[in-house]
Amino acid sequence: MALYRETTYRNPLIEEVWADPAVAGPDAEGFYWSYATDDDHEPLPRRLFKVARSRDLVRWETHPSGAEGGAFAGTIPNYGRYRAAWAPDVRCLGADGWRFYGTLKFDDHEDAGPGGHGIFVARSERPAGFGEATVLQRGPGFTVIDPCFFRSSRLGRNFLYWGSGHAPILGQELGEDGLGFAPGSAPRAVLAPTPGDWSDRLWEGVHVIENPVTGEPVMLASKVDTWTGPYQAFAFRGGAHPLDPFTPAPGPAPLLAENAEWNRCGQVFVQTDAIGQSWLFYHAVRGDQVIPGTEALEANGRRGIPLRQMCMERLLFDSAGFPYVEGGGPSSTLQAGPVVLREA
Repeated sequence: MALYRETTYRNPLIEEVWADPAVAGPDAEGFYWSYATDDDHEPLPRRLFKVARSRDLVRWETHPSGAEGGAFAGTIPNYGRYRAAWAPDVRCLGADGWRFYGTLKFDDHEDAGPGGHGIFVARSERPAGFGEATVLQRGPGFTVIDPCFFRSSRLGRNFLYWGSGHAPILGQELGEDGLGFAPGSAPRAVLAPTPGDWSDRLWEGVHVIENPVTGEPVMLASKVDTWTGPYQAFAFRGGAHPLDPFTPAPGPAPLLAENAEWNRCGQVFVQTDAIGQSWLFYHAVRGDQVIPGTEALEANGRRGIPLRQMCMERLLFDSAGFPYVEGGGPSSTLQAGPVVLREA
């Protein structure tokens, strides 16, 4: 009997709203796990981040047993007044357990003050049931959102990136256990928007991977407006150190751009399959689809709240180890999918 099996898929992978997807695993039982934003105007019940699981990265069971109420086993202090659990990044660190990095709009949020949105970390021995969240950073407005964990295999050290709100993307070294910043470390700006330039005024949703040829970090970042578009993902070249400034890719074309069927595509996350192929997970909106029940709402100059669904593309690399997506945008037809371990 063959050890592996091939899959096929067609976007979207999850029909319900599944914005800012993260994917981790497989766990000891062979499940991959996806986590997503839970926000205002989404169907009830309210959850502390959405959870889904899959054995093949294609067919997903949303809100599985034990995670019907979300990724967390209980409440998080100073969170509950607002419904804004955003942009998770979840990692399985082997024997050291699971780490959940996320964004919250806290009860004492102040748009113009120091107590705005914040990023946090929590741990668990399994892919759900997280608890005891530790706030890592807070900031005004939505400048401190969208955390991204990165482990440099060259340095053997951990880093965290975050940012949006027309402010620079920041990075800082984490401690070995990933539960706090390294002693003596400080945030450093690694990617900055261009004030006054509408097309370059905001970067967010960053995800950092290693160049498979050079080992240097590569940052995947989204701009400009996830609500109205255009919303696209671009790749940036890193330096010798993960906190060196990131510079634009050799060509101007985005990694992932809107097309005739799909728009507002971004907030990417990379996961490998059983044979090491890389897959790019992201959210996108098909046409003008909105979340059912929000058709009468007016937001950001449009009627309805965009239905952001989880999609996937194969992430390829050129001879220099720089990433690209075949076709440069979301696919709509049946595609060859991940290779996964055959179930016993």
